[in-house]
Amino acid sequence: MKMRFVPNDSRLLQLYDKHARTLLRSQTTTENYCTRVRRILLEQMREEAPGIEQVAERLHLSVRSLQMRLKEEGTTYQQILNSVRKQMAMACLREPRVRKGEIAQLLGFSEISVFSRTFKKWTGQSPSEYQASMTQLV
Repeated sequence: MKMRFVPNDSRLLQLYDKHARTLLRSQTTTENYCTRVRRILLEQMREEAPGIEQVAERLHLSVRSLQMRLKEEGTTYQQILNSVRKQMAMACLREPRVRKGEIAQLLGFSEISVFSRTFKKWTGQSPSEYQASMTQLV
């Protein structure tokens, strides 16, 4: 899924950058392929979620080689992409003034309903429920 998103909202871009930097800093020092793919996704997703072809090219691998290396590490490109999206969604939802539609668009979901269903599948809560529970903790 390759979505182009050029946000006009500098607040939203700053929020994305803040959370992406936090997630990048939390990466282990081990540079396995899973970590490299996560780093590339976090660096580039702000503009568009790169497809596996672009990630493989950046790693100087064929798509098949990247898939095989990720399989050896017990994961897939889609699993890594979903994990990055989930982490970014959860981080963004901790910000009370950010609308769910903005988050959905930022993370490359075609519609807010797709984002909401996916988020509920990941966490067992709707984005609104998750956001409400986070604001109660503050």
